[in-house]
Amino acid sequence: MESVIVNSIKRLFPKEGRALLAVSGGIDSMCMAAAALQAGLSFDVAHCNFHLRGDDSDADESLVRAWCLANGVTCHVKDFDTQVYAAMHGVSIEMAARELRYSWFAQLCAGEPGYSALFVAHNANDNAETLILNLLRGTGIKGICGMAEQSVQTIDGLPLTVVRPLLGVSRANIADFVAANNIPFREDRTNADITYKRNRIRHQILPVMEEINPSALKTLAADMENFREVSALADSYYQEFLSEVPAASGSVRIPLDALRARKQCKYLLFRLMEPYGFTRSDISDMAALLDAPVSGKQFCSGDTVAYFTSSELVIALAPQAWEPVLVSGPGEYLCGGRSIKVTLEARPASLVSSDGSVILDAGKIDFPFELRPWREGDWMCPLGLDGRKRKLSDVFVTLKVPAAEKALVPLVSSGDGRILAIIGFGRIDESVKADDATTEVIRIK
Repeated sequence: MESVIVNSIKRLFPKEGRALLAVSGGIDSMCMAAAALQAGLSFDVAHCNFHLRGDDSDADESLVRAWCLANGVTCHVKDFDTQVYAAMHGVSIEMAARELRYSWFAQLCAGEPGYSALFVAHNANDNAETLILNLLRGTGIKGICGMAEQSVQTIDGLPLTVVRPLLGVSRANIADFVAANNIPFREDRTNADITYKRNRIRHQILPVMEEINPSALKTLAADMENFREVSALADSYYQEFLSEVPAASGSVRIPLDALRARKQCKYLLFRLMEPYGFTRSDISDMAALLDAPVSGKQFCSGDTVAYFTSSELVIALAPQAWEPVLVSGPGEYLCGGRSIKVTLEARPASLVSSDGSVILDAGKIDFPFELRPWREGDWMCPLGLDGRKRKLSDVFVTLKVPAAEKALVPLVSSGDGRILAIIGFGRIDESVKADDATTEVIRIK
C-alpha cells in the first residue's frame, strides 16, 4: 500500500511532460524527491547553493548530487553570491535567496527541455507558521489564506506553475517516512536557532497550540481553506469594481463617487493601493479623505504618487525631473518623456487650433527658445486677460492641472521667468499672439 506522501505527489503530478523538483538536501525536499522516485514519476532536480553556511552549503550540494547520481536523476545546480545580491538590491538575505532561486527556477522551466511545473516541499507546519507570522506582522485577507497546493506565478515575465504536494503532510509524518525508507538528508543547524521568528514559532508557539488542541495543524489548515473561499469572493467583488472604472492612459483614475457608492469602499481602496507599496497608515489617511477630498493632497510610495482631485483619486508615476531643452529650430524634441513637435509654417486661415497645439507669431519669438518644466515664481499674461499678469500656479488651478502633474507640463520660456505658452493646454501669452499682420507662425504640439 502506497503512503499518503507518495499518493499526494502522484495526485498533483502533471499528466504530461516532466516536473522540476526543488531539492535543498533538507528532510522535506529529500522526502519529496524519494517519494516521486518511488512513484515512478518523470522529474529532474534543481539545487541552489547560496554559499551562506560555508562547508555546510557545499555538503548539502554534495548530498543532492550523490543521490541524483545514484538514482539516475538529472541534477541542475546553480551557485549564487547571495550576500552581494542582497546588498546591491537592498533586500534581506532571505528575500535575496528567494528572488534568486525562483528566477532561476522560472528560467529552467521555460527553457529547454522545459518543465510542466515546479515542485517545492512546503509542509503543513510551514503553512501554519506562515499564517501565524502574517497575523503577528499584520496582514490582509491574502496573508491569512496560507499557501495553496498549486499556484501560477509570473517571475521575470515568465509563467511558473508551483506545486506543493506536502502541504497537507505534517513534519512528523515526513520524519516517519524518511526514517522508514532510509532516505538521506542534511539538517540545517540554523533551524534550531530561536532568534529567528519562524523558528520561535516552530519550537515554542506551535507546540503550545498542539497541547491545547492536538489537531491544531488540521484546524489551521481548514481555517486557511475557509479564508481562501472568502478571498475568492473578495477578489470577484474587487474585479467587478475595476470593470466599472474608466480606462485611462498612463495612470489609474478612480471616480470618487463610484468608490463612495460602495459599502466596502475602504477595502476597495486598500486593494487599489496595496500593489504600489503604500503603507497602511497612508491608506488610512486616504480613506479619511474620501468624503472630503483635499484637492492636490499627495501620497508617495517609491516612484508612484497618489493624489486627490475634486472628483477623482489618481494613481500615477511620480513626476521625474527633466532638464530644459533648447529649441534651435523646427523638429521633434523630447521633454520629460513627451515628444514635442515644432514646425514653422505660413499663417493658417484660422488661428484657432483644433489639435491641441499652440500657435505663436514667428515674428514675436526667435529661435532658439527654451522648453522647460514649471518653476516657482513663473508668470504669464494669458491671452484674453487684457495684458494682466498672472502667476502660472494660478493658471494651472484654472486649467485644473493637479499639483502632482505641474512638473510634467512643458512650457515655452522667454528666459526672464515669463512663460510664453503652456504646451498641451492651448494657452499662450499675449505677447506672442498671432494676428492679421502675422505672416508666419510657430506651431508647437
